[in-house]
Amino acid sequence: MLWLIDIGAFFRWLFKGCKTKLRDELQGIGEPTWGPSIDFENFVIGLLVDIVFIVLFIIVGCAISIF
Repeated sequence: MLWLIDIGAFFRWLFKGCKTKLRDELQGIGEPTWGPSIDFENFVIGLLVDIVFIVLFIIVGCAISIF
């Protein structure tokens, strides 16, 4: 589950336009914007990103098997 927080921290850092320090995002330093903590926000973002990647992987796999 820790990797979901790291993935979420990376994408959160990208969403912010790389204006903050990636290290601060990974360590959960700062004020949360919509959740109870930054780690929770990073976890949710990481979970959503992983779901999107899995769905894309399945769609591409099905499209390749059709052709």
